[in-house]
Amino acid sequence: MIAADRARYDDDFYAWTQEQAELLRRGPAGANRLDIELIAEEIEDLGKSELHTVQSLCEHIIEHLLKLEYSGLEEPASHWRREIVEWRLQLERKQTRSIVMKLDLPSRYRAALRLLRYFESDAPGFMSTVPAECPYSLEQIRGSGDEDWFPSPRAPAP
Repeated sequence: MIAADRARYDDDFYAWTQEQAELLRRGPAGANRLDIELIAEEIEDLGKSELHTVQSLCEHIIEHLLKLEYSGLEEPASHWRREIVEWRLQLERKQTRSIVMKLDLPSRYRAALRLLRYFESDAPGFMSTVPAECPYSLEQIRGSGDEDWFPSPRAPAP
């Protein structure tokens, strides 16, 4: 790697990406100036970013499904449903077979529970009603196209 290329990568990432794309388009004529190692790292990072986005969307959907089902709160429910639909639409655009295979639903559920820790002040006793394991299938989390599935609210524990 040429030091000037590394400096461009560090100082102006956008300019580096544009230059590397142009060199790739030139084919063999630009091959000797390609920064192969950094290109490979960036491609891997793009894939990781897509995976992390899908994981985060699933965590937020689970969080809101749990609020709908277990909080006993009615007023914010329509807001939670709208957010779930928005996240499902984003999820639909981002998910691929290989990403779905790497989702690890139990880990996504544990992360959603962490997001809910601070919700306890809004709904005292909420966390004691939430199941230890994810009560939703991946199909329920992802939604089913035009017909969005939502859990029915449970009666608050006495």
